[in-house]
Amino acid sequence: MKQTPRNIGAAIKDLYAARNKLRRAFPELSFTLDGNLVGDIGEAIAIDDYKLISLGKGTKQHDFKTQTGEKVQVKATQQTKGGVGLGQEQEHFEHLVVFQIFEDGTYSILFDGPGGYIDKAREHKTSASLTVLQLKKLNSEVKTSERILI
Repeated sequence: MKQTPRNIGAAIKDLYAARNKLRRAFPELSFTLDGNLVGDIGEAIAIDDYKLISLGKGTKQHDFKTQTGEKVQVKATQQTKGGVGLGQEQEHFEHLVVFQIFEDGTYSILFDGPGGYIDKAREHKTSASLTVLQLKKLNSEVKTSERILI
């Protein structure tokens, strides 16, 4: 289900509009909004929409904690089919949240659950990434009581 972030939805739409203008001017270049920008958008959603508490810059393995102290890693992607990078190597997350960001300024939650689901899905893989479809499938297996974004 698509959701609109409370305070940044319009800014996300503006970013995509600017990107599309660049694409029209330079059709040979993709101008993807990957990397740190998309990650920062995901973290802004975590802070604003879900009141997660930042652990500060430079922390490894987890970006946030919940009001009750559970550690959370937040990832974001604009991918609709392909792989979603979950870090440089296969780390164990206490809890993982993955947001999917859309051009219209909305987002959906691809995954919200304990890291054990991710560990099991990656145990026979050499890469740390999972596809959008794999994350959606895993998310459907997570019990409501195990989610933090309720």
